[in-house]
Order: sequence, then structure tokens, then C-alpha cells
Amino acid sequence: MTSKRNYEEISRKIDQRMNSWYLFLNEIFGVLGFALALSVVGLEGSQFYASLVLVFLGILYIPEAIKRRRFIKLLRKNRHPSLSLLNSLRAGAAYWFGLSFLLLVVLGALDKDTTFCVIFGC
Repeated sequence: MTSKRNYEEISRKIDQRMNSWYLFLNEIFGVLGFALALSVVGLEGSQFYASLVLVFLGILYIPEAIKRRRFIKLLRKNRHPSLSLLNSLRAGAAYWFGLSFLLLVVLGALDKDTTFCVIFGC
């Protein structure tokens, strides 16, 4: 009975830490990344400004990633289901959307002309 209780406690703590990680990713790269990418997409030189945004978000990301590096490495080593691709897409949907949008601006696939055409159909 004690080992089952310990397992449940450990499982609950892992879930809490993973939820905290995905919340951080969704808030920083998802919400903030999307909002900043959307704000620079209409500017001349949007690729440059989006690159600055990416650097800024990287500066926010690195300390958190360093703090959690050993924990994530341990979960990967044990193939924990919370790090599966499907779970990552589901729990980090805002992260993936915001990061993808920002990367499209950085790569020049979205700028003020193409964005208008995509939304309103030129």
C-alpha cells in the first residue's frame, strides 16, 4: 500500500511540474510570441524585428530550461508519456502555434503584404 501511495505521489508531482513547464511555454512562446510577432508583421523590416523578438524570448526561456534540464532529461530517459509528441502538441498547443507564427515571420514567409493577402484573399 505504501509503494502505491508513493507512486501516486511521485506521479502527481511529475504531472504538476510538467503542467508548470507547459504553462510557461504557452505563456512565453505562445501568447507573448504570437502577440509580438503579430505586432511586427506589419512593419518594414519585420524579419529583423521578429528575430529580435526571438532573441528576447530565448533570453526568457534559457534560465527556465536550465532549471528543468535534469528533470526533463530523466523523463526522456524513462520515456515518460508526458513528453510524447501527441501530449506535447496537446498541452503546448499555444506554444507550437505562437512559435510557428513567429518563425514564419522570421523566415519571411509572412510579412505585411502576404499576411493581408492570406487573410483577405488578394
